[in-house]
Order: sequence, then structure tokens, then C-alpha cells
Amino acid sequence: MTYIPLKPIPIKDRVSMIFLEYGQIDVKDGAFVLIDKNGIRTHIPVGSVACIMLEPGTRISHMAVRLASEVGTLLVWVGEAGVRLYASGQPGGARSDRLLYQAKLALDDDFDLKLSG
Repeated sequence: MTYIPLKPIPIKDRVSMIFLEYGQIDVKDGAFVLIDKNGIRTHIPVGSVACIMLEPGTRISHMAVRLASEVGTLLVWVGEAGVRLYASGQPGGARSDRLLYQAKLALDDDFDLKLSG
């Protein structure tokens, strides 16, 4: 089976946010799924949501976090009804191209001379 990288949906075409609570979030059959205490699966269109707010009572698997990061969906751990912010991810945080560009500029003596002169 060949791995095909996912192409994220542009933010302007996504639903802004959804809140999930009291369940286990996992990846089942390649889909982002919330499984409640009765075992009922609710499929979440993770690629078409800009931000998923995880309220108390929600557990999330490593595979689900990985899938969310691959499709560019922000995960935010919040209090009940989004009252408090506890933690959040950073979409695109694994990219180092901007950091490498800054390092290149900082180490380039010619560029430094152009700025000061």
C-alpha cells in the first residue's frame, strides 16, 4: 500500500470549530471517531474542521492526534463549555522552513552588510 500525503482543506472552506466531550477519540478504519461510553461511534470530519475543542472527560489516542496534525486541524484542551484553556497544539508546528530561513539570514555576512549599509 502506497502512502499518499494528505492535502489539507483551506481554512476558509472549513467549519470553524466543534466541541467534543465524554468519549474516547481514536482512528477507526482510517476515520476520526468519537466513541462514547455505550460504544457508539460518531465520525468526525477532522479534515474539514479548523479547530476541535476537547472538553473534560475526553481522551484522545496518539493516532488521532497524528491524523489531526496531518490534516492541519488544531486541537485545544479546554474546560467545560470552553471556559478555560489548558493546552493546545500548533498546526504546522512541525515545519522548520521558517527557522532554517532565519538561520540562513543570520549566518549570511553579505545579507547582514546589506541591512546595515
